[in-house]
Amino acid sequence: MTQEHLNNRDIVYVLNASQFADLITPVIQEYNKEHKRGTLTPELVTKTFQTIWQERGRLAGIKFEVTPCPFTKEELADLEKKELRLGYLPTALATQESRHILGKMFPKMQSRSVQEGNGVADDGNPFGWFDYEVSVNAPHTKTTVDELMNKLGKAKRQLLSLNQYLIASQDSKLFKGQYLDEGNTRARVGSRSGSDLINAYIDPDGYLHVDWFLPRRDSYPDLGGRSSGVNRA
Repeated sequence: MTQEHLNNRDIVYVLNASQFADLITPVIQEYNKEHKRGTLTPELVTKTFQTIWQERGRLAGIKFEVTPCPFTKEELADLEKKELRLGYLPTALATQESRHILGKMFPKMQSRSVQEGNGVADDGNPFGWFDYEVSVNAPHTKTTVDELMNKLGKAKRQLLSLNQYLIASQDSKLFKGQYLDEGNTRARVGSRSGSDLINAYIDPDGYLHVDWFLPRRDSYPDLGGRSSGVNRA
């Protein structure tokens, strides 16, 4: 089955969560060891995410392709210094219309925003390699929407789409044992309900919480934003 033929009826689970964990653990351990040493290479990053998406594909009976990591060893080291991690979002999972597949792959999320016919639209549909803030608690707290966007604009960064955020959070669970914003913070992302930016977090049980009833002028100590630099194919 190829990426071009994904829909809800196509998903047939062939691997359970326990089997997934057993298969993915060795490559995560190798990645974390090299990350701790500061010796990540493009080859290891490619291998890691190809394995992750191979096994995620086996969870759903879908084949995903991961392109080679386009960052150099020096760029990877620079990302680490900035406390950023790479993630990868397959093209076939980058849109509002395909987000329900993420809901099927990660059933603990349960949220209406990861079901078919959801009403959360993305400002864009970025796919491929992206970086994101690795801290479990959201950065850029105590900012209004305008303050957040101005801050990111000066840094030449943009808000993650909800789809990117969900993958980054699931990756965080793999690499660090915690989802992003696990119970302590919420993060604005580049997706909307109507004209309002949504904010999201995943609780320790894996449930995805999504809210959009916040005036853009509001700021809170537990409300931040999650961003990425320019995506690379």
